[in-house]
Amino acid sequence: MATTVQLTEATTSKFAQAGKIRVHYNEAGTGDALFFLHGSGPGASSWSNFNRNVGPLSENYRCLLMDQPGYGKTDSVTMTTESRSTVNARAVKELMDTLGIEKASLVGNSMGGGTALAFAVDYPDRLHKMVLMGSGGGGVNIFSHQPSEGIKQLNYTFDHPSVEEFRKLINIMLYDGSTVPDEILQQRFDTVKATPGHIEARKNSVNVLRDLSADLLNVKAPALLIHGRDDRVVPLEGSLRLLTALENSRLVVFNHCGHWAQFEHANEFNRLVEDFLSHDD
Repeated sequence: MATTVQLTEATTSKFAQAGKIRVHYNEAGTGDALFFLHGSGPGASSWSNFNRNVGPLSENYRCLLMDQPGYGKTDSVTMTTESRSTVNARAVKELMDTLGIEKASLVGNSMGGGTALAFAVDYPDRLHKMVLMGSGGGGVNIFSHQPSEGIKQLNYTFDHPSVEEFRKLINIMLYDGSTVPDEILQQRFDTVKATPGHIEARKNSVNVLRDLSADLLNVKAPALLIHGRDDRVVPLEGSLRLLTALENSRLVVFNHCGHWAQFEHANEFNRLVEDFLSHDD
């Protein structure tokens, strides 16, 4: 692989209209379109989730790191009658329409994985391949507590944001939270304070759940599932269920890894994704 391109959030930042939603995304590279979809959590954005991946992968792909509705610099959206995964998947499709992208591959972490799965169901002709890490959308846990320890702390941090609560959250999110410095947590906290509309929209939203389990049996797109064995947010059984439901899927499990495989094992993650996307077998 060639020397990694050095990118910054500011130099790759763009906006576009996706239907009724003004969407922010970061773009780098040329080639086949590869969308990155971040997970949930206060202050989350695709740049914060995937800044260790966009450089290497943009050497061969047109990487688009999309802030999903209600996150980052994208418009706030109050969910009342539709599930978040449905709204998010439609925003991806409409952003593709705006940018003239007919077909794309999706990389989704946690909530972003749920978005990718909904996209696979709703817009199968627009999907090439998908990579799901600690993905939501796998159904109800049978052998693990629900809500998980991580989801409980995530919700508490949404309602009581502080640098201290972000530290508690990151210590659950990652196998070793000490690898994230306090400055990064301060940035996440500052992002929350700078986007009060997101918090207000979340409080006014209804948690509409969408059961994709039956529809996933019809998904034909190749899927690479990646999960941390030590994930305390979305248990490993979620990806095991997806492995069963998705006909053309394979699963890689990282030891000593929490909810952010793309962050904690970035180099190997990047190699896995590059190999998966570049081969048809």
